[in-house]
Amino acid sequence: MYRTSELASFAIDEFRRGLEGVTADEGVWRAEKADGTQMNAISWSVQHIGAHWHNVGLAVQGLPFENRNPPRDGTPPEYAAALALFDEATRDLGWLERADDAAMLRTPPELRSENVSHFLARATLHTWFHAGEVNAVRQLLGHPEIRFVGDLGGRLGWVPEDGIGD
Repeated sequence: MYRTSELASFAIDEFRRGLEGVTADEGVWRAEKADGTQMNAISWSVQHIGAHWHNVGLAVQGLPFENRNPPRDGTPPEYAAALALFDEATRDLGWLERADDAAMLRTPPELRSENVSHFLARATLHTWFHAGEVNAVRQLLGHPEIRFVGDLGGRLGWVPEDGIGD
């Protein structure tokens, strides 16, 4: 098996890798889609993912959620502010290492039908979704494509069921 905390950390690190070299002006730029609407700005995705991770941390600790979401109408938040929220929310995932089964199986009222473990899985997968979106916007802005998942560098090693391993 893979450690949940390692999967979450790797997703966050890969998302962060997609932000390298993006300027404040690029962070709030929105591309036109074929249907006349606009894609999310990178800053919107950054704040959206930061808000997700902030609330996962609160949910694991049994605390009420806080609304730190970007505007629902897609208005890009200031890039520096979005980055600050994302960094604050993802800087230390120690709460995940300390989570026990009771915390992960609790269903906070904000989640209705999902428990905290589902919310954590959703945040991890959602981070990957928006990493792809950020990669697409980067390319439209002239940045090089991020072609592959980054080097695992000894991360995400398989842990046997008996828990003895790397």
